[in-house]
Amino acid sequence: MTDMMKMTVTTLDLHAGYEIVGPVCGSCREQSDPDQGFLQALREIRKSAALLQADAVIGLRQTAVPMSDGTGRFHVQLYGTAVRKTAQAQAETAAGAASIAGILPGMAAGAAGMVQPGRQDGDFLMDGSTLVRYIGQSEYVRVPDGVINIGAEAFHNARVVSVELPDSVTEIREGAFSGCEHLERVRLSTRLLVIRKNAFQSCISLSDIALPASLQEIDKAAFSACPELPAVTDFLRRKEAEAKDAEYLRSRRPVWRRQGRCQYCGGFFKGGLKGVKVCSMCGMEKDY
Repeated sequence: MTDMMKMTVTTLDLHAGYEIVGPVCGSCREQSDPDQGFLQALREIRKSAALLQADAVIGLRQTAVPMSDGTGRFHVQLYGTAVRKTAQAQAETAAGAASIAGILPGMAAGAAGMVQPGRQDGDFLMDGSTLVRYIGQSEYVRVPDGVINIGAEAFHNARVVSVELPDSVTEIREGAFSGCEHLERVRLSTRLLVIRKNAFQSCISLSDIALPASLQEIDKAAFSACPELPAVTDFLRRKEAEAKDAEYLRSRRPVWRRQGRCQYCGGFFKGGLKGVKVCSMCGMEKDY
């Protein structure tokens, strides 16, 4: 097993043979420095992967959300997928690529005409934990369990009416459902973190969508050329307000420090135990 501190942690998907061990996460709460919070969360996610005897963590995603108490502190969280290399998976990848070449010669890639690495799973072309392309004809689709990423343009222009995503999905990538003009219903994963640019572009039949509590980011153009979707509009407005609040707090810190006030919330300090001054509003110790 890879040494914990040397374990590869990447935002990419590995193309070498590997097997998915399971989802992992690491977090750091109430951290005033996002960079330090990231490093602490990184140690936690490596520790979780090491406990699962994994060799690497792929598909890394990060969120850094300001605390709602106005203290200027952040809650940093990392999500990823723990994987373990396997010689058998490498052989299966090669066999899957050869099989796809016979079924879909039009998917050749590169000057040498080699098919992209992957395998076929029913109506889906897969590359590791990423759904690369839906090749079925059904209008009612249920994506297989274990898929973590819905790849770029995976359903582009597909004649689907309803799509159900498993709870393993954490990301819907750019243009994933673009041009799906007949799409009326999408059941999103309860662990979904991000919806990328143009993910649902021109889904003109999509009248509403329920967003999971786990969702951290929606690109402003994710639902371009779609009908008005109240849930999406409310989410974007809330995130914009949170960003403005965080920016205001950052801009006020130098002023509050010059005034001898708490740099996190602007409160006044009072005497604490052993002569340490603490903020009367947020309880943070004076650190300057």
